[in-house]
This record gives sequence, C-alpha cells and structure tokens, in this order.
Amino acid sequence: MDQESIDIQEKVTVFNVTRTLEQNETQLVYKWQHIADKVDDNLLLRLLLWNSTESQLSHGQKPVHTTFFTMFVGGVDDLLHEMQDSFPELGLVKEYCIEMSWIESVLFFVGLPRGTPPDVLLNWITSTNIGFFTAKSDFVQHPIGESED
Repeated sequence: MDQESIDIQEKVTVFNVTRTLEQNETQLVYKWQHIADKVDDNLLLRLLLWNSTESQLSHGQKPVHTTFFTMFVGGVDDLLHEMQDSFPELGLVKEYCIEMSWIESVLFFVGLPRGTPPDVLLNWITSTNIGFFTAKSDFVQHPIGESED
C-alpha cells in the first residue's frame, strides 16, 4: 500500500474570549451565526452561552455570558488576519492568543494549566479530573434574530 505523506502544522493558535451584554454580546452571537460556517477551514470558532452564578441583573435574572472557544491551525499572525477579515467585531488582539502544539491544545481545552505534560492523558479518568456535568450541543439551522426580547 502506498502511503502519501501530508504536511502537519507544527503549531496551532488558541484563544478563549468571554463577552457580556455590555460588550455587545447579542450582536456578536448574531454575527457568529452568519459567519461560523464560512470562515477558513483551519479555524474552529465555537461558542458557549452560560449563566453567571456570581451576579444578578436588576430584575433578578442571572446574566448570560458568551465565551468563544477557538483553535486555528497555524500561527497567531495568520489567525489575526483571518479574524480581522471575517469577525472584526469580536475585537481579537494578539494578547488573547496562545501558540502551542496540537497536543498542548487538547490539554488547554480541558482546562489543565500550561506546561502540564501530555502524559497525563495516558491515565486520564474523566470522573476524577473534572466535575460531572451534562451538556447538549446543537447546530444552528436558521439564524436567531438579533432582538434581545
């Protein structure tokens, strides 16, 4: 069997950016719905909406925050260029970005501190490393309106 070699990038660039209502969160989510499937194939641009348990709005509701979890196959300069072209509203700056190897990004996204040796994954037991939680993931099929109602 012939094996064809492929080029693998030495580094990826990651960032997690959280936005609030005061930081145009609603408009950012609205824009994300329209561009997430159109960005460069080397860019994974996910978001998570979550309730804050630390504060409440004046009418007793808990505020919703949006965190953008992103991995780009390539360097920070190329990522910044792509984000400026496709999603400048997010306000991404170089200081938010971290270049690392792909395996380091796995550790980053499960919340382990930078510098954790990848060997920890060999004995990884989910129930002892992170709290139990239930999550549901879904894909937007029709954009949600921009209104905050």
